[in-house]
Amino acid sequence: MKFLLYGHGGAYNHGAEAIVQTTIRLIRKKYKNAYIAISSHFPEQDREYDIEADKFFSPIPEIWRQERQSGSIIKKEGLARKMYAEALGFIDKDTTCLSVGGDNFCYPNWHRLAVFQQQATEKNAESILWGCSVEPAMITPHILDILNTYTHLLARESKTYSALQQSAINTDIQLLPDPAFLLEAKQIPLPDDFQTGNIVGINVSPLVMRRETMSGILLENIRNLIDYILSETDMKIALIPHVLMPMDNDYDILSEIKQLLAPDLHSRIWLTDQNFSAAELKFVISRCSFLVCSRTHASIAAYSSGIPTLVIGYSVKAVGIAEDLGLSQFVLDVAAIKSSREIIDRFKLLYNKEDHLRGLLKQKSRQYKLQAERYSDYI
Repeated sequence: MKFLLYGHGGAYNHGAEAIVQTTIRLIRKKYKNAYIAISSHFPEQDREYDIEADKFFSPIPEIWRQERQSGSIIKKEGLARKMYAEALGFIDKDTTCLSVGGDNFCYPNWHRLAVFQQQATEKNAESILWGCSVEPAMITPHILDILNTYTHLLARESKTYSALQQSAINTDIQLLPDPAFLLEAKQIPLPDDFQTGNIVGINVSPLVMRRETMSGILLENIRNLIDYILSETDMKIALIPHVLMPMDNDYDILSEIKQLLAPDLHSRIWLTDQNFSAAELKFVISRCSFLVCSRTHASIAAYSSGIPTLVIGYSVKAVGIAEDLGLSQFVLDVAAIKSSREIIDRFKLLYNKEDHLRGLLKQKSRQYKLQAERYSDYI
């Protein structure tokens, strides 16, 4: 069997890494001799994190720069075909194409998926939109035409599933949890002062900060939350970056937050290593008492480990995943944050419902892992 995974930005986005790692595990479990190729923007990142593909394709850098600067969607598609030419040439009738980008149909660069799907259609290849979220407002007639050419649409949350069902979709639509629910945590040594429990994990992303409607309000909320935790409880704090892309680096923001705090507080704060893999980050998160995060796959690592989690989000994926788990009150839309204490108030509610939430997540995560194994039914 021959597989092409595409829509992957590189493993420094550890959410993307988690999806790819679990997808490859599912493929190799079902097909021992599968040949797996990945179209990746940064194959060197994937090799660094031991993603076990047989072949990596990367876009042609010069054309990639042109494509990003082009304004016309028609011109962008034409350039995308050129920059992904090698990966597109891999597709034939015996290829199963998996669009593993997750939320790529939530952003303006969806045309990059379109060129792969057009090639798959031309070659009569099996094609699957794999563990996807689709922003309902993005379902234009053009995108609808593309969605209708997939063999399967596997939605990872019910908001996307409902939006697809209500559209003029003719292809098969299924609702399955994100494949990253299947990621196994990898145990690593932890600092002596940051052993299991009594720790609040905090993740903040530059991406979500760009979505705030009051400049600086998220950073102010996070600083107030940290002050509250350190002054009103005996808990410690782990600052956990989950995406380390050069233009979208959680570590930079979290490092800045730590430096803004008084030096005498630093002994109760651990800024985790930049080199941790998705599986290692999941282990760190699993040892926290609570998680407050911006990144969807940081939340999935917590949910699947039974850790009560507050998500500061903005997208259909964050809201949809939390709602499906019965946790809609623990998602804050960053654009709606107007007060400097909103996150503290929601964290207190999370803290007070700890036992209930742990029980709920234990039950749900067991179900989700069983359901996520069903991805293999579609390959």
